[in-house]
Amino acid sequence: MEDKKKMRTKDYFNIPNMMGYFRILMLPVFMIFYLKVERMGDRNYFIALIALLLSILSDLFDGKVARKFNMVTDWGKMLDPIADKLTQGVLAITLGIKITARIGQPLMWIFLGIFLVKEVYQGLMGLYIIKKKDFVQQAKWFGKFSTGGVDMTFFALLLFPTIPDHVIKILCWMIILVIVYSFICYFLYHMGILHDKPTWPQQVKIQIGMGAVFILIHVAIMVYIILQFYEIVPVLF
Repeated sequence: MEDKKKMRTKDYFNIPNMMGYFRILMLPVFMIFYLKVERMGDRNYFIALIALLLSILSDLFDGKVARKFNMVTDWGKMLDPIADKLTQGVLAITLGIKITARIGQPLMWIFLGIFLVKEVYQGLMGLYIIKKKDFVQQAKWFGKFSTGGVDMTFFALLLFPTIPDHVIKILCWMIILVIVYSFICYFLYHMGILHDKPTWPQQVKIQIGMGAVFILIHVAIMVYIILQFYEIVPVLF
């Protein structure tokens, strides 16, 4: 019993999990320095981006290290999505403070509110499904798509802070739509599990249609932002 306890304690501090803790610790560093940024390219801006880059690199390699050296733990499986949500939350709050002051509209706070409601819903529903159906849900591709779309937009806002206000508003509305889309898909998925009547035919139509539209719009706007930033194309809106 004692050996098992020691092993469990050791697992909390293996290399992949330590990388996860480091990833989380970099988030307040990013937030503190980014909120001090006065202009793009100043010292605080680069420190904030370096902290965020280190956090991202930790996320990229912790899972690979865990699998390669057989260090996968149940705690590590929980830590990774927790760190994902904390990263999105910190980015949303940080950008919310900056963007609201600039455009005068609380669009990022609207996103953050829906994001929090969605995460609380998923957590409670996940526990309810485990109790009722003895079924542990896994991350679905529409959830990963939502995370990818939101993260891509956040990075565009961070890396190209001089983009026009109209573009910022469009990007904010896009991630609001993406998070609502993911919320709806998870709701349909949960209802199918609870009623033993999977709703995948309806979900597939929603995913293919809305997902394709969102992806195309995201790619188009991201490309435009980069080209406009380097003055390759004129300001269109």
